[in-house]
Amino acid sequence: MTNTDKKAVTLRYLAGSLMLMLGVFGFYLGGLWTWLGTAAFILLVILDVYLPRDEELHQVKSSGFQHAVLYFQLPLIVTLWLMFADMLSTGNGGLLELTGAIFSISFLSALGGLPPSHELMHRYGGFDRFYCSLYLTVFLLPMNDLGHVKGHHLKVATSEDSDTPRRGEWVYTFAFRSIWGQLIESIGIEKSRLQKNKKPLWSFGSRFLQSAILITIWLSVWFSIAGIEALPVYVLTMAIFYLVLGGFNYTQHYGLIRLIGEPIETRHSWNQLKPLSRALSFEISNHSEHHLKPTRFYTDLNPYPDAPQLPSIALCFVCAFIPPIWESKIVRPQLAIWDETMASDAERELAHEANIKAGWV
Repeated sequence: MTNTDKKAVTLRYLAGSLMLMLGVFGFYLGGLWTWLGTAAFILLVILDVYLPRDEELHQVKSSGFQHAVLYFQLPLIVTLWLMFADMLSTGNGGLLELTGAIFSISFLSALGGLPPSHELMHRYGGFDRFYCSLYLTVFLLPMNDLGHVKGHHLKVATSEDSDTPRRGEWVYTFAFRSIWGQLIESIGIEKSRLQKNKKPLWSFGSRFLQSAILITIWLSVWFSIAGIEALPVYVLTMAIFYLVLGGFNYTQHYGLIRLIGEPIETRHSWNQLKPLSRALSFEISNHSEHHLKPTRFYTDLNPYPDAPQLPSIALCFVCAFIPPIWESKIVRPQLAIWDETMASDAERELAHEANIKAGWV
């Protein structure tokens, strides 16, 4: 790889920051420009579908930039939400402008916040994990990293994992089931840790107490700008955001099966190896490798083109909200291949039972 190629690969990790800056610019201009973030997402879908697959390990040496870019997107997300609050406080925007703002902030918060916070939650450094909790605070989920790291990564693709969609399960139910499941599991993990030290859930140093404080500060700031009368719009926006967030999680393990207690292998995650999918997700679309080595830095993740494959993250996200298309055109054909060529004998039996429950046979 030439130096020019390496620079191009490195700079593509700014794609999420660029989308967020477009969203901020749209909010600054106001009016129908609030749809700019949504338009940027639509353009992303189109580009990612038509770009060729990217199955290379690009041998980009991790540098300060690759680390720093993980921090860039939080200030932009916070700026978006505060501009949204200011827009609501004036009450000048029409229904079309408000709708554009809600969808733009939902798409951009998920695309801009989930990948970097996910990368940071797998770090060992205390500051990285705290910065992750700041990302998650905007989503009202500041301690859900516990459920992800200590729950999902141990239970992935099993019946115990709230973050693995069942065959036939629609994204509309999965999005809220998974968020609730991760929240309950995170609280349980922290409660168990504190009990070992004979401390209550509300004790000083408790992640639960820290999370409550962070959420209180964030909501106090936001509603001090937007006004309490913005509560219905805020609730609606968060509901749509959670659907968007769940939509991206939905495609990572959908329908895949692993026996409880059996080793995690590359076949238990879907890979989505398109250039923009990889760039925007900070390589989390190399999902098989991530689950084998969760703490490996994102630029070092191997693509594993022989692992289970789906199309671009953006395309899968859109199709997931149209279940007949998602099932018949995208995931069921790939699951049929998985059942036949990748599943163990025991997994194949469970897959057959899952297909019956889903009404597929």
